[in-house]
Amino acid sequence: MAFAPAVWLAAQAELYEDDEEAEVNNFPEPQKNYLGDYNDDYLFERFRLTRPCISFITDCVRLRMKVTLQQMNGPSVDEMVIVALDYYVNGILSTKVVDMIQMEQMEIHEVINNVSKVLSGMVREFITFPANGEERANVAHEIKKICGIPTSMGLVGCMHVKVRPPHHDKEAFRNTMDNHTVMTQVICDCEGNLMSVENCCVGSTPEQTIWDMSDIAQQLKHGAHGTHWIIAGKGYALSRHLLTTVSPAKEKADRRFNAAHCMIHSVLQRTITLVKRRFRCLANLGHVQQNSLDKKAEIIKACCVLHNIAKKFSVPALNDTVLETMHPAENHQVPVVEVPSYAEKSRAAIIGIYFSHSSGNDGISD
Repeated sequence: MAFAPAVWLAAQAELYEDDEEAEVNNFPEPQKNYLGDYNDDYLFERFRLTRPCISFITDCVRLRMKVTLQQMNGPSVDEMVIVALDYYVNGILSTKVVDMIQMEQMEIHEVINNVSKVLSGMVREFITFPANGEERANVAHEIKKICGIPTSMGLVGCMHVKVRPPHHDKEAFRNTMDNHTVMTQVICDCEGNLMSVENCCVGSTPEQTIWDMSDIAQQLKHGAHGTHWIIAGKGYALSRHLLTTVSPAKEKADRRFNAAHCMIHSVLQRTITLVKRRFRCLANLGHVQQNSLDKKAEIIKACCVLHNIAKKFSVPALNDTVLETMHPAENHQVPVVEVPSYAEKSRAAIIGIYFSHSSGNDGISD
């Protein structure tokens, strides 16, 4: 679910109120609108975002950094957002931006951390789970139209981001692809809108462990989101709310179900790919310590918030045919857990009702 359309209007209304307050208190205005220095083509080429989208992001950050408007000597919010976006999108700061903003290296790092903290704090506003039965039904309807699987309200998996851990701690960060990463659980709908982002962990953490300790899993456990499924990959165990493939798939109906499951779960793969390609800082977040993942988590969440905002503004997606590899690796042995019998019966009922007969174009004949 993307955020509600009213968010933009509410943000603008609050901005107008802040402008009036600033005039009354003689707070200084931002020194310069740096977006005016670029044409639309350059903005998109450099920041992978459109001018209206960047303006909205800047307004949202400004609302949450009111103290900046009172600083006589510090960088303006516009400057801070330009610097942060340049880092998120390119992984490094361009010479043009550095020369234009004229900040010291330490100040640049502080700005990126501050903006990341603000953006990550906007997760609950811009990354939202279906809030009621009607919204859940709408998401489930769209998923069923694509793959035929009913009563599912999202796709869950983990996004891995490479890091450089200390030598003595490398094994903790080593994932199933033999890369050193941190990993964050994400849930999206079938249109690629992020609905949940939480738990930044070291790369060796099992996906099931991250799910079990996540807020959304606890909410589902206590009935907060009804009886819908979340479609999960091979790193997860079948349960009351996690719908996984059948393994081994001996019957044709099982194979049809698995094919449908794989098709819809690939939406999550494409979504993670889009997030990481649009925000190239996620190619590698640099040095990290196991006991201090907060800064990395804030950058990841900031990029996820920006992804949903970009979706809302219909920012064109990047053309990239190379998809992110989903974890765990094919040869990785997922720990065997006891599957509740009611979960197996529920999945079997779905397969029996919706996948017993060939659709004629699924490549699996009766």
